[in-house]
Amino acid sequence: MSWLRRFRRDSTKTGPAFVIVGLGNPGPEYAGTRHNAGFDVCDRLADRRRDWRRTRGALTWQGEVAGVTVTLLKPRTYVNASGPAVGRALNSAGLAADRLIVVQDDLDLAFARVRLRHGGSSGGHRGIESILQAVGGADFLRVKIGIGRPPTEMDPAAYVLQRFAASEREAIDAAFDRAADAVRALLTRPLADVMQEVNQQHATVRPRG
Repeated sequence: MSWLRRFRRDSTKTGPAFVIVGLGNPGPEYAGTRHNAGFDVCDRLADRRRDWRRTRGALTWQGEVAGVTVTLLKPRTYVNASGPAVGRALNSAGLAADRLIVVQDDLDLAFARVRLRHGGSSGGHRGIESILQAVGGADFLRVKIGIGRPPTEMDPAAYVLQRFAASEREAIDAAFDRAADAVRALLTRPLADVMQEVNQQHATVRPRG
């Protein structure tokens, strides 16, 4: 049964139809860093509202995105320990993992490229690994945002905690907008159509400097 058909089948249920998770680290010292790409996209989906609610291990927002009732989730644990908060959110909403959309940064994806993936391994992303363990499987969607590779002499763990350079800002903000649009499309259109459309977009050329 397709993603959209599953949603329509259960459309009479009350409560959120999906849980949408943005990965990132909590605290102002991490705001705007590469690892917080998921937080930035969630803020766009909530139309930058400030009415986020503190729950156990997360900030949550519930409302309509593209006419569909969803729960947005920003874990308040560090990225590597995101899974428990995600598992609790699914359990609270009475939803299975196939109603989960996770927005993440990706070191191995070309800079400012947005790509959708359904299932599969963590690809070395420890936040995704934590979610895989917490939900007991990989049957969820991921919206990946390319943050580029670090210089050869830099530790990737330090690179993901850097803020984007001024020369990168325009391109990455456009990527965050495209990622938010991809999530909206996933809520309202057939999965195969959205994946084909998003994944065939060309990568953005990374600016110098």
